[in-house]
Amino acid sequence: MSADERMGTALRERLAADLAVRGGRLALEHFHRAQVSWKPDGSMVTDADLAIQEDMAAGIARAFPDDAVVGEEGASEANPGGALYSWVLDPVDGTNNFGRGLPGFSVSIGVLRNGQPFAGAVYDPVSRWLFTACVGRGAWLNDRPLRTRTAPLGRGSLVSIRTPLEDDVPAFVEEWLRRYRLRRFGSTALHLCYVALGALDLVHDHRASLWDVAGAAPVLLEAGGVLTTTDGAPLFPATAAELAGAPIAFLAATRAATLRRCPRLPRSRSRVDCPPSSTGDFADGLVGAVVAIEAG
Repeated sequence: MSADERMGTALRERLAADLAVRGGRLALEHFHRAQVSWKPDGSMVTDADLAIQEDMAAGIARAFPDDAVVGEEGASEANPGGALYSWVLDPVDGTNNFGRGLPGFSVSIGVLRNGQPFAGAVYDPVSRWLFTACVGRGAWLNDRPLRTRTAPLGRGSLVSIRTPLEDDVPAFVEEWLRRYRLRRFGSTALHLCYVALGALDLVHDHRASLWDVAGAAPVLLEAGGVLTTTDGAPLFPATAAELAGAPIAFLAATRAATLRRCPRLPRSRSRVDCPPSSTGDFADGLVGAVVAIEAG
């Protein structure tokens, strides 16, 4: 890597973190008084989502005018397919929580290089937790290096999924609910970061978007975790359709052995039998209030 490339890497890494923190401060200014509206697809959007994304996109354009920028609240005019670097923005990941005055939301910024996770920042402004990572430079929670936990899956393992009542939930989710404990905090980006932290063991989402995972993906991967499609194939590089908002389904785990151990049958509704394993301690002490649902 040339000196100019190293400089560009450091600047992108720093800018992602700075913009995430600035976006979090903007979010707190709107917290408990956000103006809520609804998109054509029925999802919530607030004035904070729009203001934060506009601020982030402007900052990126000033620093890196040749980079592409795409975001949940509408893509920029940049051509994602023609740029080496693509910034993927989720100004408020967890808008349903945020719009109702609940914690459990984050500001997420991911940088892809040729469609692969390159750098990312996820900021929880309530707890003031800033997760950052860059390829080859490790993953961090504030000034603390992150590594995923290595304990095997067991009865005390924590997993995060969408509601199990949806018709198209994969069959293995039923087995997860039977064997593990469920936590859902409301922000997909934070769920992935919690796997990197060691607080969650497994995460599945079958209706995510690229901006939900792009900021947290490098954090999880640099911490030693695994991020794949539901059937275990590589989730990246991101496709043009995914950059345009096409849905994605993913599995995230603390390590490859965890995925090999857990049940997953994406194309079958039949019941599976997962061999029991010993229970390991799980990370505790999540800072800040959270919204939690427990099953089991």
